[in-house]
Amino acid sequence: MGVRVRLHKGVYYVFVNLAGRRKAHKVGPDRRTANAVAAAIRRKIARGQYLIPSEHRGRTFIDLAREWLERYPLTKNLRPNTWEGYRLKVEKHLIPFFGSRDVGELTPRVIEEFIAAKRAPGGSVRFPDKGLTPQYLRIVLIVLGMILQRGVRDRLIAANPIPDVNQLPRADDAAAADPFTPAELRAIVREAGHVDRNLGLELELWARSGCRAGEVAALQEHDLDARAGTALVRRTFSRGRLGPPKVQSSNRRVFVTHPTLEEVPNWRPGSTPEARALVERLRRRKVVALDPEAFVFPGRDGNPLLSGYLHRHWRRILVAADIRYREPQQLRHSWASIMLSRNAPLLYVQQQGGWSNASVLLRVYAKWMPSQADLVRDPATQAQPDRAIINRIRGIRADEEYRGYSPA
Repeated sequence: MGVRVRLHKGVYYVFVNLAGRRKAHKVGPDRRTANAVAAAIRRKIARGQYLIPSEHRGRTFIDLAREWLERYPLTKNLRPNTWEGYRLKVEKHLIPFFGSRDVGELTPRVIEEFIAAKRAPGGSVRFPDKGLTPQYLRIVLIVLGMILQRGVRDRLIAANPIPDVNQLPRADDAAAADPFTPAELRAIVREAGHVDRNLGLELELWARSGCRAGEVAALQEHDLDARAGTALVRRTFSRGRLGPPKVQSSNRRVFVTHPTLEEVPNWRPGSTPEARALVERLRRRKVVALDPEAFVFPGRDGNPLLSGYLHRHWRRILVAADIRYREPQQLRHSWASIMLSRNAPLLYVQQQGGWSNASVLLRVYAKWMPSQADLVRDPATQAQPDRAIINRIRGIRADEEYRGYSPA
């Protein structure tokens, strides 16, 4: 890239060389004016507002977006659900707003107008009287940035304008965590069992394992190890499709017998009779399929139990249990907060729950972790993790180490 001032036959010109294309601006006999024009062009280039006309001029956003939708997944290893989310954001939000505009017209000001329109009532497609949440809109802008980056690569625009847009505040993950207490968890499982025995078992396994909802739904019979009280997490079920777990590409084995429903200081799996009894109750389900690939919690069609079934009964379960309404996802938050409040090792909680790194746990759940003063006042919480669990984390297979966690 270059912006130079040159004198030619008594007239000053500003020559611009940008992305392999050139343009000359005729200024006049005054060198000071030519320098000012050159400085203004440099500022526009830095902001992505300068475009040299070319054969690409007139390319609309919808053309670029359609091309990106066609080619981007061919070069990236994306989970099907991730790509489906990208596609919906392009089709439902980006193309309707930017579709007929020239790509070069998408300045930071125009994008900020898009943000304002989407946050106002009517910005949501699903709920016409509401706007998009900042969390959802952030992802929409990430997708828009990827599309415009393709425009930069194809020399349709000089620079991506997204970095110059005022960024939306990040979601407060810590505020989103509103966990249930052990007593509330017991009441939820009890009332869910009155609705459907298998639903009660599914919610209890969810609350004792810390898995994601899709990971619990995707469990198959051969994933359960009754002797060790564990389950192998190697797939998730979302949007009607099976796929790999959200974060970790490799499989992980989790304990399903953590005492998160009991009022005890211990966090170790299988440390209470009630926790160990879950495995026996799983064995005594109403219908246990002989096919090892059958789902542990199937719907009527044999596929995993859809989340819609849970949501149809969830509010009724909480009302019957006399519990303040919170989303089902709080079962996972409850597991993490209870485990950390009992001084469970951070690395253990991270790997059991499948978080990408421990910093996520610290950001979201730090307020539930005991302070150093709490540990001094209550020596019972200072117990070190069992060698069996540490070895489990490190991948050491030694069956005798798990016998203490088998069902009684």
